[in-house]
Amino acid sequence: MINNIICAVFLIAGAFFMAVSVLGVFRFRDFYSRLQVMGVGQALGTVLCCLGLFCYEGFSNTGIKIIMVMILTLFGGPIGTHIIDKVAYKEAVRNSMQTEGNREEEKICL
Repeated sequence: MINNIICAVFLIAGAFFMAVSVLGVFRFRDFYSRLQVMGVGQALGTVLCCLGLFCYEGFSNTGIKIIMVMILTLFGGPIGTHIIDKVAYKEAVRNSMQTEGNREEEKICL
């Protein structure tokens, strides 16, 4: 009984963080802020959902696979977000609040 409650708390918390990250995409204006919100929300939401599922399954084959998915998400999510961010910066994806003059000054400083 208490195991199901703990499982439900983790799953609801994970769903909450994923939903908040989706709302953040609509709330923020520029590409980089949206990318940051989605990266953090997706990673945290997935980890919490995986913890909830692991509490439900326990130390079985399925539970170990869930832990592996959680670990891969913890490492793969931030790396993927960083790669997308780096490519967008190199391709000169502009923020909605950034002007062309500011972008030229950044290129000179680098």
